[in-house]
Amino acid sequence: MPPVAELTFRRAMINLTDAGRLGEGEDLNDALLDFFVRLGQALIPKGGEDKAPVSYLGAVFFKQLRSAFSTSGEEGWKNVQNWAKRKAGGLFKPSYAAFCVPINEDLKDEKGQDAGNHWWLALVLNPHGGARKESTAVMCLDSMQRREKIFDEPAMSYLKSSVNRYSVAVKKVEQAGYLVIISFTAKGDGSMGALQRPQASRLIGDGVECRNPELGLRINMAGGDDLAGEFDGTLSFSLDGRIRTSRFELHYGEGGYSPIKFEFDPFSLTKLQKDVSRFIGGYLAKEWEVNGPDRKVRYEKQSARALVADVHQQENLNDCGVFVLENTLRSLRMKNDFLRQMATATPAVLKSFPWPSQAEITTRKAKLKAIVARLFAAGAEKGTGDVEKLLKDDDVLKADVVASLTEEQEEALDKWANDLKSQLASRQVDKMEVEAEIKRKEEAAQARREEERAKKEEELRKAEEIRLQGKRPPGSRRSPTPKKKDSDKDKKKKKPQKKKRQDSREDDYSEEQASSCERRGKKKSKAKPKSKKRPPSDDSRGGADSRDASESPPPRKRGRR
Repeated sequence: MPPVAELTFRRAMINLTDAGRLGEGEDLNDALLDFFVRLGQALIPKGGEDKAPVSYLGAVFFKQLRSAFSTSGEEGWKNVQNWAKRKAGGLFKPSYAAFCVPINEDLKDEKGQDAGNHWWLALVLNPHGGARKESTAVMCLDSMQRREKIFDEPAMSYLKSSVNRYSVAVKKVEQAGYLVIISFTAKGDGSMGALQRPQASRLIGDGVECRNPELGLRINMAGGDDLAGEFDGTLSFSLDGRIRTSRFELHYGEGGYSPIKFEFDPFSLTKLQKDVSRFIGGYLAKEWEVNGPDRKVRYEKQSARALVADVHQQENLNDCGVFVLENTLRSLRMKNDFLRQMATATPAVLKSFPWPSQAEITTRKAKLKAIVARLFAAGAEKGTGDVEKLLKDDDVLKADVVASLTEEQEEALDKWANDLKSQLASRQVDKMEVEAEIKRKEEAAQARREEERAKKEEELRKAEEIRLQGKRPPGSRRSPTPKKKDSDKDKKKKKPQKKKRQDSREDDYSEEQASSCERRGKKKSKAKPKSKKRPPSDDSRGGADSRDASESPPPRKRGRR
């Protein structure tokens, strides 16, 4: 029979070129990820794919979700609106306690140039939680995490007996997966000969010593006797898989320098990881609104918290895809309640989980390469590339495929599950104690408020009794009645009254003036023709009480002698 060119399993397909990526130093692609996860969903859970606790949305799901210039998960939902419909029962099927989303990240170097691609896994735990007011978590499982520490003042080390004339200054340290990169400057004045070789430096973490760093120099002047020297560049150490610490100790050169100790901050979310959490939260809210089992209930997308799990770091540049596959396959063996509880676990507990190590990843990759070769051989023998048919007719081959996808880890998982339950139980006890203390304080505060209210009511009642008896309480003062301010309406009403009073004054004045004029007219009519004017008397000249001529009384009549 001629050899088959490709293998298929429930719409997932790989060819001979894809199979070649299982070799040493090669990266897994999206076709291999989808093919092996589909196999795992069908073969690992007891009861088959219908009983799988984890849904898998595909290696290109997130790329499609963000396509067409989508700025949120709600907008991107239209790009993948049919993906969840392919799942029997939908994405919110009761048996699903989590779903996996592989992320393919484009890496950039310091100059902004392309530096290849990197796979990591977003494991969404308890996706129903947003509609049930429960915890939902987007756990980022990244086998090449990045972090850095920049020193405000360089960490210094001096060569013994050099009187500080030979020094090493560390300005920055950074970690990218299994690499720790140290930026340093070493100087000497030549009084003790040439500078020591940087390649002889050692890095210690978790009691494990890392040697033979890769050296990159910008300034390479070793110096000599009475000749100053200077090294400026980086030392890149490859970490052993056993190192999980954030604390390190650098021993520079062949020896004689004091060790330089430094500690990284805990791994934190990158910008892309935050975007992934935000997009997935929006997608879940929209999917629930359109296809959810209870659309009347609002899905709170903010309930999904993003967190970084401190997992084992890969020790090469090629196995990130195998780490994604291994974490997905292991989740298929977990129980639903166990996965939902992981959404509430703390970073310290998550760190203790039996995450896959580099040695286990290397073993898994070798097993996958061997089983793919067997499947191609069986396909050539049977004349078909349909793996489902091949496994149906060969129980031994089926058992070997299952063995290539799983490991006996029941004991480790059970131990971690018990630890998680103990932690959750202790947290529940602490929560109950805190709630009881809060309740006690609230009750005490309420009792004080009731007491103060009763006291005030009693004082008011006594004051009212005294008022009704016509007495003022002893020692009390009569409070002056405050003058009421006229409102705008009162002012408007009073304005015409002022005008009225003014009009009455004017009327009184006019009447007075008219009467005085009338009196003067009568006096003039009775008076005789004026006689010769007599000179004014001395009393009337310039006196302060002098009157106007018109108002002076008429001249006195004199009789004839």
